[in-house]
Amino acid sequence: MIRLSRLLAMVVIGLTSASAGANPHRLDDSLSHTVPPNVEMQWLPLKAGQPFAGGMEAWLRVNIRIDTRAWTGRRGRIYMVLPRDQASNIEAVWTTQGRLQAGRLVSGERTLVFAGTIPGATLEDQMQVRLRSNADWSSNNRRLNFHFELDVD
Repeated sequence: MIRLSRLLAMVVIGLTSASAGANPHRLDDSLSHTVPPNVEMQWLPLKAGQPFAGGMEAWLRVNIRIDTRAWTGRRGRIYMVLPRDQASNIEAVWTTQGRLQAGRLVSGERTLVFAGTIPGATLEDQMQVRLRSNADWSSNNRRLNFHFELDVD
């Protein structure tokens, strides 16, 4: 019994130190841009039982350019972040040309797009993105504030 409690204590200590090591640094991606610059959401057909059924959808290309010069040669993980949207639940699904990882992200979350040694002063890729929202999307003019964070190893 004592051994089990020591093991549990070591696991708790390990989890605490792992979370204490999280050190997100917001990266400058101000040179990234979407094509087209403004995208209009379109209504999806109604299909019962599907998430985002009857919601809105848009497709766009995003040319990603992240300034990583302060981190060149260091190991870390880069995450794409989409802050929670107060008005609607947003989902982004994308493919890339291979420099960054393809993935899926829902508002209020972050997801891994790069892990390893930062190769140079900029990290560039192109994403083909599908955005979806629930039917409660209520604005014709809205900005989604995606950004990137780096956790250094």
